[in-house]
Amino acid sequence: MRLLPQLGIAALLAALMAGGWYWTAAGGGAQDRSAQPPRRSSTVVVETALTRIGTVTETVTAVGVTRAASAVKIVPSTAGLVTRIAFEAGQRVRAGAVLVELDSASERAAVREAESELTNLRAQMARAESLRARKLLSAADLDELRAKLGMAEARLEAVRSQLQKRSVRAPFGGVVGLRNINLGAYVDSSTVLTTLDDLTTVELEFRIPERYFGAVKPGQAVAATSIAFPGQTFGGAVREVDTRIEPATRAFRVRAELPNPDALLPDGLFVAVALVVAERKDAVLVPEEAVISEGVQSYVYVVEAGAATRTPITLGQRRDAAVEVLTGLAPDVEVVIKGQQSLRDKAPIRAVGQGAPGSSSGDASRRQPS
Repeated sequence: MRLLPQLGIAALLAALMAGGWYWTAAGGGAQDRSAQPPRRSSTVVVETALTRIGTVTETVTAVGVTRAASAVKIVPSTAGLVTRIAFEAGQRVRAGAVLVELDSASERAAVREAESELTNLRAQMARAESLRARKLLSAADLDELRAKLGMAEARLEAVRSQLQKRSVRAPFGGVVGLRNINLGAYVDSSTVLTTLDDLTTVELEFRIPERYFGAVKPGQAVAATSIAFPGQTFGGAVREVDTRIEPATRAFRVRAELPNPDALLPDGLFVAVALVVAERKDAVLVPEEAVISEGVQSYVYVVEAGAATRTPITLGQRRDAAVEVLTGLAPDVEVVIKGQQSLRDKAPIRAVGQGAPGSSSGDASRRQPS
């Protein structure tokens, strides 16, 4: 009989426990949960720097080919056998210097004959004038002799000219190229003996896009480099700008001149050309490490009231470790340069460093985390 009261107590406890579970499931504990304080977003530790004003140059690059100021193929004006070669490849020569001589025995004989004839006629002319003065010679005979003298002078000039053509000379000063002939070779007016280039100044022609047409003027500085001369830059200036845009390429031709006093730059050398087309002295610069790019869009995180605001920007030219900002930022704006990977828009931050982009004392102006 004692078993019955014990069973009743157990049933009562089970009912109370079931009722408590139902009350909790029905929202009886909501008031306690709502009374708990909300969780605060975690603060991100970042390093920052300031945007600043600086000078930016916009440079367009192209590839060009050097051309000698004057360049010719040396050919003889007459045919003959080569008797002398008076140059070495790469030699500098002056204008008028003899480069090659052809056999000239017959031309020299003709000159001697013409000189002898002229000497004889001049002597006859002197005697004839003396006779004419004494009226011992008619005027007609004197005129005939004078005509013969003139013809002899012309003949001598002609044979001397033929003799001069047996010596091939440099038409201007410059550097001669490779020898294409040997002693004893027969050459004519179609034979290229060598080449001659005036390399004191070289011409450089290149093409740049049409959008820069209004920005390129004669006299603008250019800088040229070549893999043939590592570490060297050759300066020059724009000489001519084409007046037309090429329809196929939408580009225009530019010709520049490069001083080349040591003749380092040969004719036909490929070079990379840099031409400054614009300079902005009031450009807004931001540290390159502050910029985040996603596709064609770029943005930075701007520090405002203890939070990082994602701000879209438009980029311009790059300069050292800084980037020009065309739109989206003003000078002296604090931007995040380290820690962006942990940020989202409006996220709370704690800045531990501040500096200015691109300055010579940039490392000193940034306060590193302690």
